Amino acid sequence: MPYVTADRSLPRSLDVQISLSRPQAETRTNLTVMCIACESLGFLHNSSRIRFYSTIEAVEDDFAPGTEAHFAASAFFSQSPRPVKMALGEIFLDDQPAMLVAPAYTAAMIALIEVVTNGSMDIVYDIGAGSQTLNLTGLDFSDVTTVAQIVQIINDAIGSDGDLECVVKTLPGGSSRLVIESTTAGDDITISSPVAATSGTFVGTLLGLTTAGSVTSLNGYTSLGIADELSSILNAAATADEFIYGWCFGASLRVVEYQTAAAVWALARTAVMSLCTNSADALDSEIDTDIGSVVYATDNKRIELRYHDNAQQYPDVSMMAYMLSVNYQLKDSTVTSKFKQLPGVSTVQLTETEWIILQSKGYNTYTAIGNDARTNRDGNMASPGWWYDTVVNLDNFVEDLSVNVFNVFLRNKKVPYTRVGQQLLADPCRDTGFQYVYNGTFADREETDITKKTGFSITPAVQVLPTPIANMSVADRAERIGPPVEMICQEAGAIHSVAINVEVVS
Repeated sequence: MPYVTADRSLPRSLDVQISLSRPQAETRTNLTVMCIACESLGFLHNSSRIRFYSTIEAVEDDFAPGTEAHFAASAFFSQSPRPVKMALGEIFLDDQPAMLVAPAYTAAMIALIEVVTNGSMDIVYDIGAGSQTLNLTGLDFSDVTTVAQIVQIINDAIGSDGDLECVVKTLPGGSSRLVIESTTAGDDITISSPVAATSGTFVGTLLGLTTAGSVTSLNGYTSLGIADELSSILNAAATADEFIYGWCFGASLRVVEYQTAAAVWALARTAVMSLCTNSADALDSEIDTDIGSVVYATDNKRIELRYHDNAQQYPDVSMMAYMLSVNYQLKDSTVTSKFKQLPGVSTVQLTETEWIILQSKGYNTYTAIGNDARTNRDGNMASPGWWYDTVVNLDNFVEDLSVNVFNVFLRNKKVPYTRVGQQLLADPCRDTGFQYVYNGTFADREETDITKKTGFSITPAVQVLPTPIANMSVADRAERIGPPVEMICQEAGAIHSVAINVEVVS
């Protein structure tokens, strides 16, 4: 019994019951993250094949100036405005071996390994011919001080003709790892973490080659081409709760075969991809095998084609960084890519004839105009009538619209098959439309109308037209298929050129 007592009273809950809950809500997919896909970055062929960076200093921790990755990342971080972060992802065009990758050794870990003079472990592996066991015994690690010395001792025990080998793998950032890998590569190859041998001191965990030792275990890997590699990068990003919307490539992947396959992959997805070429074939009207000629003929609105004469330049990255930086919550925030500057990117020296040829093949480029202007031209995608800003704006609109409508279902106990329920679904359509009028994607349209005194009529920027419930069939009602909602949105567009007629009267 408490030492201090109070007068007793009955609880309010006898008359007023309150249940507190928070409705579930869907969040929008972030369409600002771009990935520069490169070869030979040194990443592992698992979910570690992609890394995210928010500063150029972070990139420089992994990649030295003068490398392909650094050139590309510099173009991103030189642009302003730009998204908060970007990614580098590795494309593996060669088959990869199975691996057991140890963690980075600390001095304390090496000190524990050093005291072992009769180490042993059994490693079970399969290189496609059934399970086999590699028995390693007599491992004397006395006086070792480096990863390389430990690797040498294990390799001496394996011998030169084995199916496995021990190597030092240096990951981007300078972390040297002990790796036991197969000497052949492919999907059917596996290596299991070591187990204790019949004699000697078990060193598998000390070496970091078991689950308890924080091993990273990778099966063999068969590369199936660019499309599958891009999907693997996309999946790796998803494990980090990230979505890759924009795609560019390192200079070594500016190959027509690779770019063509990538373009097909992008067309089926919510993505924008910039394909840059440095080939002079783009400037030749008689050649139709350059990437512009090939992709422009396929009417691919997901692809921006770009020509530049310097393989160390990344105008595609710079332009995409600018286009993905738009904040769709702000007033008049949308942009067009024509006339924009690409900081740190040199202009391409073109004749007017060469520019006309590039245009005919769907290319964009970065040029000097007039006396001292430097501008991107023209901002089109590899599909007539589609512009860079149109694709990005509409993708964001669709994402916001789908999330806002879906949240109606999540936040209500049910959406009744009545006019009230129909209005619950029409309201977010209208609200999202107005948001995209506010940010400049949509706008009222003036059209000639001889029936009006002014000579024109105004079509509203956004019209939301729900199908009358009375028009729905009994079968649709039974299946709970709601009345469709039609939206008619007038794109604001952008003016990219103008003709000015001057009449001089003396």
